[in-house]
Amino acid sequence: MAFFLAVDSRRSIRITEDSTWTRTAGNVQSTRGWENLVKSIKEKECVPFLGAGASQGLPTGAALAKDWAERVRYPYHDADNLSSVMQYAVVMAFNHDANQLKRALHRTVFSQVALTTDQLDIHHILARCDLPLYLTTNYDDFMVEALQRAGKRPTWNVSPWYSSGMDDDDDRRPPLPADDPTAERPLVFHLHGHHSIPHSMVLTEDDYIDFHVRHARDGRDKSLTPEADRAAVVPSYVRTRLRRAPLLFLGYSLRDSTFWTLFKSLMIAMPDGQRSSHVCLQLDPRVKRRAAVREYLDKRLGRQQIEIFWMSLEEFTDMLDSRLRGT
Repeated sequence: MAFFLAVDSRRSIRITEDSTWTRTAGNVQSTRGWENLVKSIKEKECVPFLGAGASQGLPTGAALAKDWAERVRYPYHDADNLSSVMQYAVVMAFNHDANQLKRALHRTVFSQVALTTDQLDIHHILARCDLPLYLTTNYDDFMVEALQRAGKRPTWNVSPWYSSGMDDDDDRRPPLPADDPTAERPLVFHLHGHHSIPHSMVLTEDDYIDFHVRHARDGRDKSLTPEADRAAVVPSYVRTRLRRAPLLFLGYSLRDSTFWTLFKSLMIAMPDGQRSSHVCLQLDPRVKRRAAVREYLDKRLGRQQIEIFWMSLEEFTDMLDSRLRGT
């Protein structure tokens, strides 16, 4: 499958064998890219991966970071870096008690927010795609709520990266499904925690380090028992789907370290024969020098098959809805 690049109409375009293009709202977009994505959705193979930019109605990570940077008088220049700001807050304002900070966020930010009723919200569109698995690095309930509104019976779970093996929060963490998820009973897996279990939230720099250390250790264990699988950072069903299914990243930024660490740890380290068939990225169209970014991605990500949709989440949502309806 060919790579493609959607660029501003004023820039030159290098056409590969993928020579069919459509123009929308100033973007040049590969028709084959849309066909690949829609095909993977209709075949129930696609795995959406939702980042912070997908949860409209909640403050962005940058906005939340700037708010807390002011509260704790953060002294550095990267006041929009959430994990750095929260690490500083934990040390300087919460006496090293990260869980106290996370409980405060649960009360003041996440517990009062509900999914919008806009039926063209990305969560609603994805809920109508009849997919068995949805992954998110967000702490909110939006994907589960959208699936319930679509008549599904979703289950959700959260990565136990925080667990020592003895404290597994059985009273709050749902059990993993006994059978593989289906379109009617899909699984929403919260890779970076859920606000209802505050200490499960991957929030500070220390949390990110601990998460990836645990994940790397799990990757070396090739013979997980059912009990060990429940304690794994990413359960076996999710790992298998990530290796084989086309992935769709939504609401991430190229400047977001979350995206890069996820991409590297979940895909690039896998053997070539087990890599996903293709990966789609929805990226902010305001990125400057897109051709240079495309070249950079090609070189950094090597042989991964990447499809980039240079458009806002709102425009992507509208176009995806139209393509799925065949209009």
